Amino acid sequence: MLNARRLFRDLEPAQQSLSLNEILRESNKAWHGVKLEQPDWSDSSHSLAISAEAPNKELLFHVILNAYWEPLEFELPHVGGDEAHSWRRSIDTTLGTPHDIVEWDTAPTVPGRTYRVGPRSIVVLFAPLG
Repeated sequence: MLNARRLFRDLEPAQQSLSLNEILRESNKAWHGVKLEQPDWSDSSHSLAISAEAPNKELLFHVILNAYWEPLEFELPHVGGDEAHSWRRSIDTTLGTPHDIVEWDTAPTVPGRTYRVGPRSIVVLFAPLG
């Protein structure tokens, strides 16, 4: 069972009250497009992804933005082979309620090395690293 409090326990006291935005700002980040390490910064780009490692090095986020009018298949960074260290889906705005946003403890694992992101949608994945 995933325990979100455990994932943040090693943050400094000042960091424990940070918002997701603040955590991402302090994180190690990598920008991507549908292919890892290949963001499309062109004026005609309709997609972007960012991976960010939490300051305590125990949690990795992968945020995917698809503004295109068709689904796109995004490559996912490797995080490990076992279920305890695999991607979990927290948000997918393509899915209907109550599956679009789920609690961390019940977030389903994401099989495979890619994720199909629906048209004009946002996906937030996370993976425990510790």
